[in-house]
Amino acid sequence: MFIKRKQEETPEKVYELKAVEIWQCPECIGWMQKEFSTAENPVCPFCSSSMVAGVREMNVIVE
Repeated sequence: MFIKRKQEETPEKVYELKAVEIWQCPECIGWMQKEFSTAENPVCPFCSSSMVAGVREMNVIVE
């Protein structure tokens, strides 16, 4: 026997653009958020060159 349950309505997530500080690689497409980096001067995990500071706009969920 198959019983179809009513799906609960989930509220839609609301996003807003936020400027986030990042480390980006000048040699390839690698980048990471500064808040997730533990090194003061990180190297790119893809090409091993020194990364430089930058800013990127990202969608962030607003609660």
